Amino acid sequence: MALAVEISDISSEGQNLINLMDGALERVTSIFQSYNAPLPNRQYWTLGTPTIDCDQVVVSLTSLYLGPPGSPVGEPQRCHMPRTAVITISIARSVPTVGQNGKAPSAEKIEQSSKMSAIDAWILMESINLFDQWDSNGGYGLGVIATVDVSEPEGGFQVVTMEVTLAVP
Repeated sequence: MALAVEISDISSEGQNLINLMDGALERVTSIFQSYNAPLPNRQYWTLGTPTIDCDQVVVSLTSLYLGPPGSPVGEPQRCHMPRTAVITISIARSVPTVGQNGKAPSAEKIEQSSKMSAIDAWILMESINLFDQWDSNGGYGLGVIATVDVSEPEGGFQVVTMEVTLAVP
């Protein structure tokens, strides 16, 4: 049974990571809406590797480190340096699988589901500029590092994942 913990009394500075994760999920849904591209209804953020058990959009925190994006993690940094987060944005979608009769899906069905994964990969990569804008004036931050990977279909799902390294606002 999960325990509910009250966080409303925690200072806003103590909730910077929560704000980052909320903002990242909002940015993903916003950019897909701007392209009129549908996203799965299940959308959330979490820490660590998400379970892929349905069509979903998940923003997950992979790690935090001291220093600006791209700085060597093993290099000493002063305590006043920015904090950097590595997050992944995963979009899992159902793909055609071998039917109950053991027959492979048609090439057309495979290609059709691949088109949506290609759209997901492109829109995610096109959205990286939104992950470097954290002030209210629309100015750019310290820069980001972004890669998009597409997994091979597994368990009836294919996952397009963008890893983004960005400063925590």
